Amino acid sequence: MRKIYFITFLSALVLISICGCNTRNLIETVPASEFAAVIANPEVQLIDVRSAEEFLEGNIEGSVNISLSGEDFCGEVERKLDKKRPVAVYCRGGRQSAEAAEKLSSMGFKVFELENGYKDWIKK
Repeated sequence: MRKIYFITFLSALVLISICGCNTRNLIETVPASEFAAVIANPEVQLIDVRSAEEFLEGNIEGSVNISLSGEDFCGEVERKLDKKRPVAVYCRGGRQSAEAAEKLSSMGFKVFELENGYKDWIKK
């Protein structure tokens, strides 16, 4: 009887750990060397979550600026993006895009996040 309880307990732990590992399954962090291939797909929507001023200083061609620090980030996303299509997101160094990726994922988007942001993109 103890053996059955032990096996059940271990099975439950394994199941919990597997489910916990999938919390970011809608977010894929991609290095700059692979990001170009991701955004070359016409289905992927590309957004820059920096401020409008930073966006104007330089951005990835074809990107749309939806500032994370704006008054209504989620509302603007809902107005401008198609939930049926994946989103590629970037910022300057990766902090804001990670936060935006979490928000986008919670809204149901499949998200590709540029690892280390625009500063790595311009280096490549």
